[in-house]
Amino acid sequence: MDYLCSECSTQLSKWEVELNNKYPIGKLYCEFCQNKKEREIIKKLAKSVAEDLDFYDFEEDATRGGTIKWS
Repeated sequence: MDYLCSECSTQLSKWEVELNNKYPIGKLYCEFCQNKKEREIIKKLAKSVAEDLDFYDFEEDATRGGTIKWS
């Protein structure tokens, strides 16, 4: 039986099918689409953490000699 990627409809290799069975996430993805989804999740997580740290009021980039004002 041929399995297709849920995102791009390419045929999955035996390795990709095995990986999807070992670590199920609800949909079947090829390696490229899986990496793309992971990058999207990482960006969302990084943005969320950055928003949590947004209580600092940076006048300039503190790593380049700027000062930090504490709220």
